[in-house]
Amino acid sequence: MNIGMNVELMVVIINNMKTLTINNRKLEYKLFWHSSEYGESEWTEFYEGTITETHKKYWLFGKEITTIKPKKVFTIWRNIESKNHTKKQVRDWIQYEIDLLNREDEIRRGEII
Repeated sequence: MNIGMNVELMVVIINNMKTLTINNRKLEYKLFWHSSEYGESEWTEFYEGTITETHKKYWLFGKEITTIKPKKVFTIWRNIESKNHTKKQVRDWIQYEIDLLNREDEIRRGEII
């Protein structure tokens, strides 16, 4: 009897970064596809701006390496370029996430109500 699980995982980046502008906010996005023995899924990750990360080459020692990466701001658990979704649906999903980002900024500034 085999008690261990052998899960094969595959994540594929469907495209390179693409740019999208909504309400004067410039976002970049990437499409992803995942497949395993449990099924498939697609999602879109959105980025705005960049972050700088510094780490050691060999975890605790070695020279420091600085990398500049895009800053992920939200994920939509659908492929926004799929022909199964209307433009209105995609715009609504993105607008909802942008509204949440704007709300986070308001809370940081102390605008609770």
